[in-house]
Amino acid sequence: MNNTAPPPTEAPMDRTSMDSGQLTRLSMTEWANALREGRLTATECLELHLERIARENPRLNAIVTLNPLAAEEAAAADRTAALGGPLGPLHGVPFTVKDTLATQGLRTTAGSPLLADYVPEQSATAVRRLQEAGAVLLGKTNCSEFAVETHTSNPLFGATWNPWDERLTSGGSTGGDSAAVASGMSAFGLGTDFGGSIRWPAHCTGLASLRPTVGIVPETGLLPYVPPAAGESLPAPNSMSALHRLGTVGWLARSVDDLGLLLGILTGTDGVDPSTVPVPLGGPVNSLAGISCAWFEDEGTHPVRDDLVAAVQSAAQALKALGVPTTHGRPPGLERAAAAFVALRTAEGMPEVVELAAGREEGLGSNLRGSLLGAAPSTVTDYRKAAAERDAIRAQVLGFMEQHNILLLPVASVPASDPRFSSFNVSGKDIPWTELGSCCRAISILGFPVAVVPCGLSDEGLPVGVQVVGRPYRDREVLAVAAALEREFGRFSPSPFNSLPGAD
Repeated sequence: MNNTAPPPTEAPMDRTSMDSGQLTRLSMTEWANALREGRLTATECLELHLERIARENPRLNAIVTLNPLAAEEAAAADRTAALGGPLGPLHGVPFTVKDTLATQGLRTTAGSPLLADYVPEQSATAVRRLQEAGAVLLGKTNCSEFAVETHTSNPLFGATWNPWDERLTSGGSTGGDSAAVASGMSAFGLGTDFGGSIRWPAHCTGLASLRPTVGIVPETGLLPYVPPAAGESLPAPNSMSALHRLGTVGWLARSVDDLGLLLGILTGTDGVDPSTVPVPLGGPVNSLAGISCAWFEDEGTHPVRDDLVAAVQSAAQALKALGVPTTHGRPPGLERAAAAFVALRTAEGMPEVVELAAGREEGLGSNLRGSLLGAAPSTVTDYRKAAAERDAIRAQVLGFMEQHNILLLPVASVPASDPRFSSFNVSGKDIPWTELGSCCRAISILGFPVAVVPCGLSDEGLPVGVQVVGRPYRDREVLAVAAALEREFGRFSPSPFNSLPGAD
C-alpha cells in the first residue's frame, strides 16, 4: 500500500468564522491537508460533521448507525498530533461505510432483518486500512437489502433520498454514502460496486467515484456471507463467486484527487481474499500523452436521453481540445455485455443469502424474497456458458482498446429519478427501472477500472456523470483523464435546489 500524504493546499480553514455548511464543501484531500497542518483538530472536524448530520440526516436518511467511538478516535488522533507523532495520510478525516462492509463492534446489517443484530468482531480489510491511515469512522450508511436494488431502500431503515431533490433517488445500492457525501455529512464514502452500485449513485448526486480494477482491493468482510462463530475470522471471499469476480470495493468523494489518494491506501493483498493480486499501480499520471479515446452514446441495447449523451460528447470534445485523439464508436461485442452480466449473476443466484435465510425466509424484504424463492436452479454448465460469453466479450473490447485505450459513455439512461415510477420513456422506448443502468452493467462484466466524473447538468438541472473506462490495472490513467475532465467541467458543488446553509 502507498500511504503517501496528499500534497499541500491553500484551502481556507477558520473554525471560528465558518459553519458546517461551508466547511463540509471541502474535498477529502483538503480536509486531510488542513488536519495534518494543524489548521483544525480532528475533534473540531468531527463536531462539524456531526452538526451537519443533525441537520441533514433526518430528511435524507443516509446514515443509519453512528459510531459511538468516533469522538474517541478523533481525540486519539489529536493526542498523536499534539505529541508530534507520525500522522497518517487521512489523519482525522471523517468517513462513512456502506452497511454491507463489516465494521468491528458496529452493527452491519446489509439492510436486512436477517442481520439486524449482527455486530462483527472484525472490520473489512478496506475499512481497517482507512482507519490505519488515520481516518475517523463516522458510521454506517443505508443500502438496498443485500445491495441488489438500484434505489436505496430496505425493510430495516426505509429509503434514502437525494440532496438535490428529496423526491428523487440518491442511487443504489450505495445510495446512503452518496447522499451523505453530497450533503456534506461525510468527507468520503466507502462502498461496493457490482452492477453500478457506486457509479449510479455518483451520477445521481454529482460526485466523483472510482470502481477500481477488479482484484486489486480485497473484499474480505463484504456481505453477504454467513457470519462466523464467536472468535472466528471473517470468511475468505469465494473465488468462484460472480459477486467477487465481477464486483469490487469502490469509493466516492467530492474530487478526483480524493479518488487517487484512496486508491493508494486501499490496494494490495491481505492474505485472506484469494482473488486479490499484488499489482503495482505506480504514482499519479500527470500527462495525457499516449492516451486515445473512443466515446459512444449507449451500450447498444437501451437508448440514453439526448441531454446525457450531450454530456458525454462534451467530455470527448474537451479531451480532443487537450490533444487526446478522439473517435466516435462503440467497441464490438459491447451490445451483448449487459445481458451477459445478468446471465452470469442469475446463473449464480445468491447462495449465501439463501443459506442465511433458510427457515427464516419471511425475514427478507418482499422484493428480495420473491426473486430468491422464484429463481430456477442453475447448473454448473449454465454458469460456465455465461462465463464463456463474458470472456469472449472482454477479449473483443480489449482488442478495441489497443487503439482506443479510454472509453467514454453514459452512466445511465436518465438522471436521478423518482423511484415511484417503474419505467421511463427514452427516445420512444420504455425502459424498466431495473434496466436504467445497463451502461454500468456492460462495463461491470469486463472488470476494468472506471471512474465517474460529473460533466454538466441535465435539462432539469440535475447532475450528469460520465463513465471513464480504462484497461485493466491502468487505474491511474483513468484518474488522469477524469481529473482533466474535472478541471474542464468543475468539481462537485452542492445542489442549487437545497444549497448548504452558509455556503453561498
